[in-house]
Amino acid sequence: MEKKAPRRDAACVVVIMYMTAVLVFCSPGLVQGRSPLKNRALKSDIKVPATKDEVAAEFLSWVASVVTDYENKTSSQTNSPSRLPNLGIKAEPPIYYVDQAGYGNFRTVQEAVNAVPEGNSMRVIILVKPGIYRERVNIPKSKGYITLQGSGKESTSIDYNENAASAGSTYDSATVAVFSDYFVARDISFRNSAPAPPSGAVNMQAVALRITGDCAAFYGCGFYGSQDTLNDDMGRHYYKNCEIVGSIDFIFGDAQSLYKDCALNVNAATYGSVTAQKRESSSRRTGFSFVGGSLLGSGQVYLGRAWGPYSRVVFAFTFMQDIVIREGWHNWNDPNRQRTAYYGQYKCLGPGATENGRVEWSHELTDAEAAPFLSLAFIDGQDWVTEP
Repeated sequence: MEKKAPRRDAACVVVIMYMTAVLVFCSPGLVQGRSPLKNRALKSDIKVPATKDEVAAEFLSWVASVVTDYENKTSSQTNSPSRLPNLGIKAEPPIYYVDQAGYGNFRTVQEAVNAVPEGNSMRVIILVKPGIYRERVNIPKSKGYITLQGSGKESTSIDYNENAASAGSTYDSATVAVFSDYFVARDISFRNSAPAPPSGAVNMQAVALRITGDCAAFYGCGFYGSQDTLNDDMGRHYYKNCEIVGSIDFIFGDAQSLYKDCALNVNAATYGSVTAQKRESSSRRTGFSFVGGSLLGSGQVYLGRAWGPYSRVVFAFTFMQDIVIREGWHNWNDPNRQRTAYYGQYKCLGPGATENGRVEWSHELTDAEAAPFLSLAFIDGQDWVTEP
């Protein structure tokens, strides 16, 4: 049976030809005058690379031209999206540099967001240089897959000072509002520096970040404010090694979120609450799960208040300072919510974690009851979370 010669892709053939030519023209024999091709090479118009760096640069330039030619040829032959030959080149996401000193592509974060194409479906990195960026940022639904990368939550911050009264509503007071899906933030802080509300004040809520998009992740980020710091509004979210600071309901909304090894720091003058979760139906999968981390600070706080009738919050393996009100949980002045809200603790530590005195409608979870809240499965994270 006749054997057929193996078929080579055209791009592979020209790669082999080019490298063969480089080896011939750059061989020691040519330099020392012993190559039989010497005369022909010198009489031609070919420029012989003098160094290894020139060889590498010329080769990369040539590869780029081959890729372009191949793509153009393929595109002209079919209506389907072109596919590049596998030359081992991995496309990197574009990076937009933000530097308020003028050494980047943009001076503000919002300018960089505006430059992301409408309908974007590929990862784009906005790299924010150190500094305090005093601006409001809005990332619309049409601009997905944005990564906001800082240099550390202590050195890179987006800061503004609206509150519910000045902005028109609590939601509209957000320093940064994210409506798009697949948003990622790393090593950056979000701050609302509006004054802390005095006791009994109204319309003083001031949001640092509002997240409404689905499949969002935050790594090493800071969220700083007082009342209503983090509006964990809706969607599935993952927070890891973050710091969240506030006084009253400072993590609120109806998202489905996992907080892993986060530091919750209370700055309440007297009384406050950590969460106000708004689950409104038993069929909804939403809720807040805090796994590991710590709860520290000043004042006296509830672990959660039942903003929604089916509010759901769980703390597991969390160290709690003695700032937790003994009852632990609050029914939002509606006794009916005691029958439907789901509040639980599992193997928490510290003087504030004692189960003695907790409201009778909260739960000290068993291993089986706690299991659904402890892993990425709670937010379907195995399908979309990528650890840094």
